[in-house]
Amino acid sequence: MISGIAFLTSCSGGSSNSSTPPIEFPELTNVINETGIGNVGFLGQTSAWGDYNNDGCLDLFVANTDFNSPNVFLFKNDCNGNFSDLTVGSGILDMPLRSASWADFDNDGLLDLIVGTIELSKPPLLYKNLDGNVFSEVSDQAGITLEGSTTNQVVWADYDLDGFVDFFQSGLGVSFLYHNQGDGTFLEVTEVSGIASTRSNSAIWFDFNNDGFPDLFLAKSTSNQFYLNNEDKTFTDITDVAGLTGLSNSSSVACCSADFNNDGFIDLYVANGGERNALYRNNGNGTFSDVTSFSGTGDVGDARTCAWVDIDGDGLIDLLTTNHTADTKVFRNLGNETYIDVASQLGVELPIDVFAAPWGDFNRDGFMDGFLTGHIGNALLQNGGTSSNFLVLELVGDGVSTNRSAIGARVEILTSSGMQVREVSGGKGCCEQDMLPVHFGAGMDKTADISIRWNAEDECSFQDVNIDGGRIFVVFEESCILEPR
Repeated sequence: MISGIAFLTSCSGGSSNSSTPPIEFPELTNVINETGIGNVGFLGQTSAWGDYNNDGCLDLFVANTDFNSPNVFLFKNDCNGNFSDLTVGSGILDMPLRSASWADFDNDGLLDLIVGTIELSKPPLLYKNLDGNVFSEVSDQAGITLEGSTTNQVVWADYDLDGFVDFFQSGLGVSFLYHNQGDGTFLEVTEVSGIASTRSNSAIWFDFNNDGFPDLFLAKSTSNQFYLNNEDKTFTDITDVAGLTGLSNSSSVACCSADFNNDGFIDLYVANGGERNALYRNNGNGTFSDVTSFSGTGDVGDARTCAWVDIDGDGLIDLLTTNHTADTKVFRNLGNETYIDVASQLGVELPIDVFAAPWGDFNRDGFMDGFLTGHIGNALLQNGGTSSNFLVLELVGDGVSTNRSAIGARVEILTSSGMQVREVSGGKGCCEQDMLPVHFGAGMDKTADISIRWNAEDECSFQDVNIDGGRIFVVFEESCILEPR
């Protein structure tokens, strides 16, 4: 378990003002049994946060690969700190799964679910959300039928900005890019788009050059690959130019992206199973620099997954990394592009061999909680933070120029401490997904300017928004409306 031990560093939260009182690193307490989730089986593999019934509370999907127990669990958040198991009757088939992620693929206002099985050469399964309670498996009708690649991970992105989310399937044999046709069907377009149909362990979409179009990074057992979105439904491999080939024996297994130094450019962290992990700083000129040694985030080359999250709410994004047999690391952001591992102070013991570590604010207190899915144990880590302000924004696209889930939208906030950037993500890490609403820790700052770029053309902004004590808002692209949640 993770014990309730708080840790305090001498860094000054998210502010450059040294007179700002330091923010205490919060307690993370395993409440998996107290919240009603309990036992979700052995050999945990994937988990994903998503509000599938639109009640404003994050629900949780969990799956394992144990053939001797139930594999699939769908937990409805009761909005009171507890969860109810609604798996039976949900329409989601019980089978060993490797990955899961949520998105509203048909823009009907309800989150749908795509999962990857561990069955050899089988395509992903797409579950359409019928009414906020029941799902229907529609993979065949949707045209997701290509075999020959056991799914490692599925990640969503509207790569051509046509208002419908597409997805990339990382595979053990080959990988596939599926384009959403906007009529409930998908078309495989991997090679015609310029992406090589090669094996990849995981993938992540992020807009590295701030042009509004998501780019694609592939974590591979050999040299990694990075594809620039050409803005015309095609991609160009710029791996070498960007400096993202990887180490000579990296054997990359997971990847996650975030603006770790608050300079307005999204950076990349790659979790490796052969050599130490790698933090790549986005230089803002089309290239990345490996700043792992300077930052102190290398870990030991035994990786499973990674997660960026502002655990303490100080406005500086922290980093969690997990390993096969080595200890889990919790790197606290010190604000000068360096980190310190505070895992030992937190007493991180179980679970171990964690494959998925998605984060979301399940109890709506403004502090990010984590669900760790491991081959040896699972944990719901409730964040006990209380000492900083926060901002959570749930974005709703108009379903025309932007997909309803707003996956790929970019949010910037400006406070007296500086700028922060988030992107709405359609999946990350090894095989998991954080909550779709974007979270900002704000330290002691009480107001924020908010700027949202929905796509390459549409923007929305709000000035001097009161975030004293923390605020949760829904933002609608249509008419640019900001409403309290």
